[in-house]
Amino acid sequence: MPDHRIPEPDQSLLVRVAQGDAEALAQLQQRHGGTVYALAYGILVDAAQADEVVAETFAFAWQRAAQVTESLTGSVFAWLTGIARSQARALLQSRDWPVRWFPAGHSRLHQTVGAS
Repeated sequence: MPDHRIPEPDQSLLVRVAQGDAEALAQLQQRHGGTVYALAYGILVDAAQADEVVAETFAFAWQRAAQVTESLTGSVFAWLTGIARSQARALLQSRDWPVRWFPAGHSRLHQTVGAS
């Protein structure tokens, strides 16, 4: 028989996380972990690093939940994906990018791929 219980809202789960409830964090991760992974993988195109971003995102949420529960103006989902996006971009920027050489006479002798 299907479970017809209404899921607990994300905001309520975050309040529980702020109170040290690891089960609430696990529920948030179960609910949003796939999206966080997909976002990170889309940025990094690396499964291991995407997994790392998921772990770091929910570790950060565990550490900061008490600080944001009162001031969070958007959704918990938006907060989590913002954390993940920041984590993934930081990993991307920390990568060693290959050097691309340009022909003689070009205005740039070399350019780091991925640098802005």
